[in-house]
Amino acid sequence: MDAPGLDAVPSSLSEDEFWRLFGRLEHEALDFKRGVPKDISETIAAMAMTNGGLIVHGVADDRQIVGCPLSQNTQDRITRIAAACGVGVQLREIAVGEQPSQEGKLLTICAVPEVRGRIVTTPDGRLLRRMGGDSQPLRGDALAHFVRERELHSGEDEPIPRISAASFDIGAINAALQAEGRPPVDTGRARRGANVAAPSNEANVLRALSDLGVAIPAAPPLATRVLRSAAILFAIDPRQVLPGAAVKLARRAGAGTGPGPAVARTECAAPLAETVRCCLEFIAQHTTRAEVVAGVRRETLPAYPVAVLREAVVNALAHRDYNLSGATVDITVWDDRIEVRSPGALPGHVTKDNIRNEHYSRNPRIMRVLKSLGLVEEYGEGVDRMYREMEARLLPPPTFDATTSSVTVTLRSRSLVDAEDQAWLLGLAETTTASERLALIAARRDGAVTRRALRSMMAEAEVDAALEGGVAKGLLRRVGTAGGTRYVLDDAVGGASSAENRSRDRLLEEARRHGAITSADAARILQTSAETARKLLRELELAGALRAEGKTRGRRYRPTY
Repeated sequence: MDAPGLDAVPSSLSEDEFWRLFGRLEHEALDFKRGVPKDISETIAAMAMTNGGLIVHGVADDRQIVGCPLSQNTQDRITRIAAACGVGVQLREIAVGEQPSQEGKLLTICAVPEVRGRIVTTPDGRLLRRMGGDSQPLRGDALAHFVRERELHSGEDEPIPRISAASFDIGAINAALQAEGRPPVDTGRARRGANVAAPSNEANVLRALSDLGVAIPAAPPLATRVLRSAAILFAIDPRQVLPGAAVKLARRAGAGTGPGPAVARTECAAPLAETVRCCLEFIAQHTTRAEVVAGVRRETLPAYPVAVLREAVVNALAHRDYNLSGATVDITVWDDRIEVRSPGALPGHVTKDNIRNEHYSRNPRIMRVLKSLGLVEEYGEGVDRMYREMEARLLPPPTFDATTSSVTVTLRSRSLVDAEDQAWLLGLAETTTASERLALIAARRDGAVTRRALRSMMAEAEVDAALEGGVAKGLLRRVGTAGGTRYVLDDAVGGASSAENRSRDRLLEEARRHGAITSADAARILQTSAETARKLLRELELAGALRAEGKTRGRRYRPTY
């Protein structure tokens, strides 16, 4: 979550306006204090080592606005504590009243900057990071990783010696400007017929890059310094600035651990958002998709959740070490898995053990733009989302292999259930656990499930939790008592029975095999009534899987895919 910038805070606010602007919950970039306690040294040090933030003095723990004016004593106390941490802070006073016209109570806001290139500790030597609304110490491997990373100069901050405005994709720049509510750069398209800046607009391009935080403006006669992050994000071909600013992709046959023969290769090198699109397109072309009928809908189900693939690609590009100028991101698609390898060790204090819950931006300038463009959601949630999306389809969780020179994430496509069941699972609430989903699938397939049947699918300890959780969430119903207890899908879950799904699948398979099928054929194949056969064929037609031809008596159903 982000706190408002200090300059964006009005000097006078009503209480409602204050809470709308700040929110009532403390987070990484926001902390409330009643006065100026000694422990603000922990908050200042932790914010400086995270992403910076605001400390609002004059708000009690119960969120009552009690006031804390910016007196000489307040200013001296805060600046003295900040100086003991080695951090320069900015202070500002605002008034908050019940109504905007009232003078209100005076609060002091302390803006803490993010500090890079060195380590900031509390006066007693502790290294802290903001985690939610708390300031937590780093220990062990996480501490060592963080110190090494923080003392290095980020590759994204390297100035580019010489680059012209014509090297940038102005459309990509304008997309980022629009996302931040800024006016676009004139492309001069009517005069030049290309998505590049006219020579007279070079100053406008530099100003836009400065607004986006990827160039450092300077007063004449000094020139604006364009940073490497600008080329990575917006250059037509970023390899001209950084040879490794590309993604190499390969489709290899087989599922072994050896190199395997490559059946397709490509390289994606463009503005970063376009590079992500290029990578996802290659992966889509070289992975399978299942056509399934879920209820009366036809679903196209990719082998891997698209959101997981996007997160893996974006993470590899956003968190890679751009000091390693010759190394590329490498993506390999195998029959049973995808491997995404990113140059550089895990960033900051992130380790294999805490990667799901912790985050650290090695390249905050790039991350800021990606968040504006919607390619990154809330910081730190991406990896956890990958786990949740894979679990939702009962696919194996992503695995991370980290060395001192690279990080590789592996996604595997082998699910515990078939494509039809996976499509059905996507309609369930995200709060269901993997064991609950297995229980639901078992009940769906066989009409009911027992504890004994589940013991062959999961550990003994998970069986009761899965069944009790399914019942508590309104997904399963308990039928019978004692030894005859079984569990069936609750009516609220919806969807057709497993038997009906199997019947539809069989009819679709027969239609594909013979080119067409009639209702009489369907009734004979399923050994059911003509009325039931016609109902199933109509449902396949509504789902778009079959196309009806001819009049009622001689109607034939042909497959559409």
